[in-house]
Amino acid sequence: MLATLLSFDQTNTNASDVERSHRFALVWCVAYAILWSFVSYQLDPTVPYDAIEALNWASNGEWGSPNNPWFVGFFARFLLLSNSTEFASAFWYVGHFTVIALGMLGCYRLAYKLSNSVALAWLGLLTLNLSGVINFEAIPYNDNYLLFGSWSWLLLFFTKAVYENPKWWVPFGILAGCASMAKYTTFAPVAMVFVVSVLVPSVRRAWKQPGFYAGIFAFIALVLPNFFWLFANNFSSIKWVSGQVSAQLSPGSWLALLSVFYPFVLLSGLLGRHAFRLNKAVPEKVWLNTFVLLAPLVIIMGWFTFHKGDRLVEWLHPFFMPAPAVLVAFLAPQIHGQLGRAFKVLSVMGLVIIMGYVSVMVFNVRNAGENFSGIRTLSDEAKQYWYDNTDEPLSYIGGTELSQWFTYYIAPHPKMTNQWDNNTLPNVYNRHITAEKIAKHGVLLMGNVGSGCQEGAFNRFTKEWPQFALDSRKEVIYQDSPQDPEEPVCLGIVLPDNVKG
Repeated sequence: MLATLLSFDQTNTNASDVERSHRFALVWCVAYAILWSFVSYQLDPTVPYDAIEALNWASNGEWGSPNNPWFVGFFARFLLLSNSTEFASAFWYVGHFTVIALGMLGCYRLAYKLSNSVALAWLGLLTLNLSGVINFEAIPYNDNYLLFGSWSWLLLFFTKAVYENPKWWVPFGILAGCASMAKYTTFAPVAMVFVVSVLVPSVRRAWKQPGFYAGIFAFIALVLPNFFWLFANNFSSIKWVSGQVSAQLSPGSWLALLSVFYPFVLLSGLLGRHAFRLNKAVPEKVWLNTFVLLAPLVIIMGWFTFHKGDRLVEWLHPFFMPAPAVLVAFLAPQIHGQLGRAFKVLSVMGLVIIMGYVSVMVFNVRNAGENFSGIRTLSDEAKQYWYDNTDEPLSYIGGTELSQWFTYYIAPHPKMTNQWDNNTLPNVYNRHITAEKIAKHGVLLMGNVGSGCQEGAFNRFTKEWPQFALDSRKEVIYQDSPQDPEEPVCLGIVLPDNVKG
């Protein structure tokens, strides 16, 4: 495989070489997805909280959610295809790395489109190996990976629409709409495309092309329903984002930028003097992509110099995926034939990162391999407790926030009993819950960890649904992980009406 990779570092390539390179890039990305999906599924002790949110938003099936637009929940509807908790766990990792692999392939294709060089395209793709953004850092989020998978293609479609065929504006509009509805961050590069369509003559001619308007229509059609949802739901996701930012001088925000883009510093060191040999005739398409991708960073970092945002690193992550494709296009053609060492080191770095991840999990460094694993045991106990009291299927869960994990780790993914509230704006809720449904199906409840079955253990449920009384309660022991102390927690049941009768 390494020999094949090194063969792409040449000055002159024919059509056969290009096709072979494209096929190998596809194989590379597929292998990456398979390897990381398998390793993370086997070793990660528990899915992150974002998985519980995604499943909940999928169940509600709305045009928005408390933290994001609607596409996160829409994509997570794959979770509803099976009641199996193993399927749900596998989907989280396989889904993430399949989408990320698509983004990696997009990075390669964008780099080739901008540089017309398979060597530079591979340099762009392999540069991704220097970062954890595309692997273990992507796992905790239910939205970022969707941007990782789409932004490179977004820029590629933009380039093809401007310089090849205006029909590409339609897939650009569709992908821009879906990516924007995965996370509002996508509005940044999309806004820059609008700016260049007004200011740059080669792009401005798009206003005379029907395909451009078809793309705009597709984008608006995908985005507009979320606006109406926001208006009806107290602009919850906008308030959530604004709640993550506070006004204060924050020069340390630039460290967040460095923590995302440090691979380019490492790449410069790896390339040595070749890193500063730039193309003297950079095509317009490269400059346009540079502006679309990097201009928002100037605005964002200017803003966060005077504002503090704890999630800034997370918000900057999507900019990294297409960045290598754009930046390698500035390198001089003379670098061809000089990239063998870089290809070897970057390939090895991909193995180093995955072996590092495996080592951390297997040797349980800082409890990473067992953290929060106790929720699976508690879920099994809670499920058994329910079926010890009734043969009716478990449909609803209630109580403390920790009980939300039962919706993921108990088949067939029971739903929550807490309603949507325009004032409290809960992350996880049930838009369709009614007292009649609770009475018909019953509910499994969980109290606060550490409190046991004290009086008021289920206040969170009884305050919202005072008409229901518990039929059974049981104190069990919960242990967050084998290294953590054992704590009492109370489980309770409101039986279905037909069982009580």
